[in-house]
Amino acid sequence: MENHALTCECAICKNEKDFEISEALIDEINSQKVTIFAGAGISTESRIVLKNTFYDDVALELYKINPHLRVKELTFPNLMQALKSQPNGRIKLLEMITKRFSLIKSFPELRKMATRFHRELGTFFPIKNIITTNWDTFFEEECKATPFVFDQDIAFWEAAKRRVLKIHGSETNFGSIIADADDYKKCTKNLSKGIIGSKLKDILATQTIIFIGYSLSDYDFNSIYTFVRKQMRGLHKQAYIVTPFENEIEKFRKIGLIPIITDGTYFIKKLKQHPKIASHFIKDSFIEFSARLLYKTNIQHNRLHSEINFLNQPDAIYSACYQDGLKHSLERAINMSGNSEYSHACELKEIINKYEDIKNKIINRGIFEDIAYIEGYINGLVAIYEHEKFTENDIPMYFHFSESENSPSITDIEHYKEKIHSLTKNDESYRHAEKVVQRLKENPLLEYHHPPWL
Repeated sequence: MENHALTCECAICKNEKDFEISEALIDEINSQKVTIFAGAGISTESRIVLKNTFYDDVALELYKINPHLRVKELTFPNLMQALKSQPNGRIKLLEMITKRFSLIKSFPELRKMATRFHRELGTFFPIKNIITTNWDTFFEEECKATPFVFDQDIAFWEAAKRRVLKIHGSETNFGSIIADADDYKKCTKNLSKGIIGSKLKDILATQTIIFIGYSLSDYDFNSIYTFVRKQMRGLHKQAYIVTPFENEIEKFRKIGLIPIITDGTYFIKKLKQHPKIASHFIKDSFIEFSARLLYKTNIQHNRLHSEINFLNQPDAIYSACYQDGLKHSLERAINMSGNSEYSHACELKEIINKYEDIKNKIINRGIFEDIAYIEGYINGLVAIYEHEKFTENDIPMYFHFSESENSPSITDIEHYKEKIHSLTKNDESYRHAEKVVQRLKENPLLEYHHPPWL
């Protein structure tokens, strides 16, 4: 697979290296038999996010307390243990975790850098299971993954569309966080005998694991992989590791991993372009397209309400309903882009077909506002599905129950004003609209609105 930035040496592009991937792994991915095992290197602990890692912050805090403590010789859990041993140390540790995540989330630029991988993975529909040692909630927020933190959560594993198994806890529950040496001992015991551990071993036995965001110097990786090899006794499937560190290739091979030398985010991005995957994949450009189309729809919606007198032109309510449907369709696609349903061509086509069936039932019931609304909603879905074939200026903006022409082909307010008086009026729909707009007489500033339900 070819690199798009062969000459760029910025902090991101310099790690986007060419790599080869086996057809066997592609087939596993396509069959949804691959689980991502993610470390902090793809999230808050990357140095493209903040100049200091959390380890650095804690080491500095301990240095202030005791300058003679040789903190740089301590492993991550032992460093956290050293802080915990101070008066109110556990509280201080949790405060530092919260402060770090709050800082990243409060600055859009920092959050954008910390979630590069999560946003890329979010639209990658073949990945349904994620395992992580990270405390942050970015997989939940960006990939719409359901978190599984405690043993009792596992009973609902199959109810989730996408899952993240958080074996070191979550920032949303302080009691779950695995940070210091005591925590790690407890975690190892729980993984060996608990339900979370059983689920982990089940995934390791049945899924191909790709580690991303770890290095050989990473204590989490070494402890986890040692645990895996000990527990599974060679019965786990072949595992891979994506890493930009070329000097670690041979060491990874020696412990049984197949290394893929590139950036983690770039790895997912290039997978989407593989011919066996791309044929089922709706490009991520649908998100930007949806935003542009939504912007235009909002403009036309505002102009409809400001330039058309609904009392004089009652059937304009159907264009209002149509635009509401279009807006809601696009808003949901943008908001839920991370759950991948809008990225899987087969799944989106199935959704469109279901709404077509609903529309036919509504037509039979003669609910005119709902007919117009769902027409707009479906057009939004179709626009996303076919977004590479046209621009936002090609999408119908107005709707009318017309016997003589395909009125939804009207794409702007000027065209609508020209056509609205000449459009053939369906007597039943027009009489219904006249009754509906009577309520506007009492409050002329009231806008007719269709909520996002039928």
